[in-house]
Amino acid sequence: MKIEKQEDEKAVILLPLGDLVYEGIEELETLLKGLADETRYIIIDLTFTKYLSAKAITIIVEYVKNFRAMRRDLKFVNVNKNIMKLFDITGIIKVISIYENENEVVTCIGPQVGKLEKNLLWSKECVD
Repeated sequence: MKIEKQEDEKAVILLPLGDLVYEGIEELETLLKGLADETRYIIIDLTFTKYLSAKAITIIVEYVKNFRAMRRDLKFVNVNKNIMKLFDITGIIKVISIYENENEVVTCIGPQVGKLEKNLLWSKECVD
């Protein structure tokens, strides 16, 4: 299983090409670790992911906390009903930003802003 990394001036999108059960978990953690100093938005697109293991959820929670400590947000898009249920049961749904599709995320992200502007805008609209 592979995780594609797509980048533009506003965001880095991680697209797992399958379930994060056994394969892909270490790759996800490595990618998120490498993005710790990233100033762009980090988006995980779960279009091709039907299930997450407990370890994958643990990694997600860890990086949500790390990014929040740095006044940043990890966003999720195209989350299916099964994963949404897992997020709800585990309580993660309360601390992550989930969007139905790419258009919603793009609308939330808006125009590219600098680091100072991000700090000023942190408590506004697109922060859950």
